[in-house]
Amino acid sequence: MFATLIAMLGFASCGETWEDNPRLITHEGEPVENILNIPEMSNTSVTITEANNKSTFNLVCSQPKQYGYAASVGYQVEISFNEDFKTSVVAGAPASITIPTIFKKCDAVAPTFRQVAEAICKMLDIQDKSQIPTDFMPLYVRLRANVYNESGNIVPNTAFMSNTVKFNAVKVDYLAIIIPDLPTGIYIRGGMNGWGTDPAYEFKTTTEADVYILDYVDIPAGVEFKIADKAWGTVNFGEGKDPIEMGKKVALAYNNEAHNISFTKPFKGSITIWVMGKTLSVLFDPAEADTPGVASGIYLRGGMNGWGADAAYEFKTTNVKNVWEAENVTIADGTEFKVADANWSAINLGGAAVDGEVPAIVAGAKYALEKGGGNIKMSGNYTGTAVLQLRAGKYTLTLK
Repeated sequence: MFATLIAMLGFASCGETWEDNPRLITHEGEPVENILNIPEMSNTSVTITEANNKSTFNLVCSQPKQYGYAASVGYQVEISFNEDFKTSVVAGAPASITIPTIFKKCDAVAPTFRQVAEAICKMLDIQDKSQIPTDFMPLYVRLRANVYNESGNIVPNTAFMSNTVKFNAVKVDYLAIIIPDLPTGIYIRGGMNGWGTDPAYEFKTTTEADVYILDYVDIPAGVEFKIADKAWGTVNFGEGKDPIEMGKKVALAYNNEAHNISFTKPFKGSITIWVMGKTLSVLFDPAEADTPGVASGIYLRGGMNGWGADAAYEFKTTNVKNVWEAENVTIADGTEFKVADANWSAINLGGAAVDGEVPAIVAGAKYALEKGGGNIKMSGNYTGTAVLQLRAGKYTLTLK
């Protein structure tokens, strides 16, 4: 490892050329070209599995200088299948991925196997385990460095790209991408549901590891609750010393240190949590209010009503924006239908095909809709309230 000091001889953004980037200078005054050491694992065949995904790729780079003020250098790892970091191996997929973790010690830059596996799957645009290559592939790695001030913010114009090192043989043998909308076994448990594990209050996976969301919940004023798993075990969190503020990410307290959460006003909106072992942060994001009971011009159209725009099957606005309800609708077992406007134009939503077939819908489960998707088939006889929701540009349908 080089014994170096860092000095700024020029400034540039991360996207500029190597010659324009800031340069590292040794204490003898010589420029440092290769700050990233060749890893010991570079010539080893590495297979990433679910069993070893907590292991790490260990990288070491040159020691940076203190700038004479409270600052430190943080490093992010960028990986690619091509040495230029610009050429994709799959059309439409990213050419490179920057792992979001910021490492503050140059002798301990250690992205996990899991982080690298997720990046590989994204660069190969893998959506199913059958698409995972069985051959080893070379992987190129470099560091993106920035100086951080005492407040933890990047100091402008201090970006530096390291040299590139190569891992000769890496492969992933499992589907490492995060599949969204899967149940997590983590719930809002409180007075609104008898402190039980009601599926309506269960968090779902997102596209990010260890980040889960309950995309809409209605909690009355004064009702106490906590965030917990079924056993009140590893996940058992409540309010701690830091008060909860709407729209602000805040850390919760664990187990005996945690107090029941309650609000002086009703809460309607989404809840996002970040879970890392016995550490959990939460964001309560209030939904935008709307005027309830207004006709939306969106209908359930299918075999139960001659595929017409039937007022009895029209969705109405609720008191939350982008959430609509159609009350007292009846759909018989096996009936096919879609969600559409009166002209089958702006809104024409069906089911997304899985292995060439559109899955049936069942009462109580959130069903992903796709623009121009196929006919949806009802599983079981249903009478109740249909809930249509739009979030992040995606529609879902729930038959309550």
